[in-house]
Amino acid sequence: MRVDQLWRYPVKSVGGEPLASAAVGAYGIEGDRIVAVHDERDEVTWAGAVPGLMRVRAVAVGADVAELILPDGKRFRSDAPDADTRLSAAVNAKVTLAGHRPDQPDAALHVLTTTSLRSLDRALPDSAIDATRFRPNLVLDDVPGTGFPEHDWLGRRLAIGALRLRFTEGCDRCVMITKETPSVPHDRAVLRWVARELGNTLGVYAAVESPGPVRVGDEARWLD
Repeated sequence: MRVDQLWRYPVKSVGGEPLASAAVGAYGIEGDRIVAVHDERDEVTWAGAVPGLMRVRAVAVGADVAELILPDGKRFRSDAPDADTRLSAAVNAKVTLAGHRPDQPDAALHVLTTTSLRSLDRALPDSAIDATRFRPNLVLDDVPGTGFPEHDWLGRRLAIGALRLRFTEGCDRCVMITKETPSVPHDRAVLRWVARELGNTLGVYAAVESPGPVRVGDEARWLD
């Protein structure tokens, strides 16, 4: 097995950035989900409530700062004085940006396999299937098995160089996987199929037992 893709999502519920390499700590990839979008009640909101968020992308530009990229290509930093106004106009909802700290070590990384993506693509030939719809951190390739092999990994441990992962739970899916992103259209059929055929689970979460760097192309091996 090997690492095929690495993704970071500096802003929760906003599209992320592909990486060639990343540092992984106890709460996931460094720079992941360092900013959250709040609603009018000053509570963290998500793309299920504000679908336009999934058409925005973000890249990390500092320890606690992201740069947001709107659908028209315009960019601004999350700490800019007009950041809230610009994002609100882009997503047609009154929102604000605030610092965020991940707090779920048992779900530090979201892992998918290319096997699962190909299986889903075959099952839904009229749907556009790619990683951006499902927001994984790691996509693994050359995985033995067919169908959705990562669903059998719960409790197992995996090494990628010095990084040690323990798979903890399946990723329960929601309406976010139906939303339009910069690379896939809105599609309700995807969630319907996942709910009906996979018990609403696609992909797995992992806890980080030993932090370490990870790079695209790195070999992954089982520890048990």
